[in-house]
Amino acid sequence: MLKNLIKMLFAVMSLVIISFSYSSASTSVTLDGIANAGYWADDLTSTYLYVKDLADDSYYYQWRYGDPDALRWSNLDDVVADLNTQGFSWWLESGGDPFNKPSSPIWTSVFLEKGEYEINLAPDSSAYNLSDYWGGNTWNAYVQIWAGYGDSFNFGEGSYISASENDALDYYHATVDGMTFSLKEDSNLYFYINDTNSIDNSGSVKLNVSVVPEPGQVLLFISGALPLAFWRQRKKVWSMLKQAVHKQ
Repeated sequence: MLKNLIKMLFAVMSLVIISFSYSSASTSVTLDGIANAGYWADDLTSTYLYVKDLADDSYYYQWRYGDPDALRWSNLDDVVADLNTQGFSWWLESGGDPFNKPSSPIWTSVFLEKGEYEINLAPDSSAYNLSDYWGGNTWNAYVQIWAGYGDSFNFGEGSYISASENDALDYYHATVDGMTFSLKEDSNLYFYINDTNSIDNSGSVKLNVSVVPEPGQVLLFISGALPLAFWRQRKKVWSMLKQAVHKQ
């Protein structure tokens, strides 16, 4: 009898875990290393490309989607080739992908209800390289998150840079996966890669965002599931007794 009771309790706990796994299904968010990157202090609702003259810290060129004039260049190779003929030291600042997805907003968003959430790298997530165009290896999976009502959260650390994609992914799986945050109210949640120059990037990162069940919900489920499990076990025992009587 004790053996059957232990089996029954394991079955109930398994049912609890499975139930909350389904009720807390993940929402996946994928961020492209170029299209979803931009500087946190800039306007991330539209793509932009600026060229700064480092001699006096002034802007040689500024363009944002929606400007009356078309973007001067069609790709990063053209930008670099042209600027190298201008005779001054320059610096690029950009957000999103002004060449291939000029009309797309920089951040990507999902709507979530008020509550506690957990974030993990998806099993099939990649990392992004912040200096791929220049032949560098500055890999990361850091993502900034902003709630529509004003709160902000970070997945990882912006200062962490790895020499390889696998090292970056291993670091995030080991030290960042499972981070939680609380939404104070129903809200759109905006995700973006914080970077001053998006167009020299590559790669992507994929996050799974899951609801964290409140302890009271788990206890309530168990309190309802246990009597049901006991009732089923009682019916099973009663049926076995009846069969034994009939055999006699």
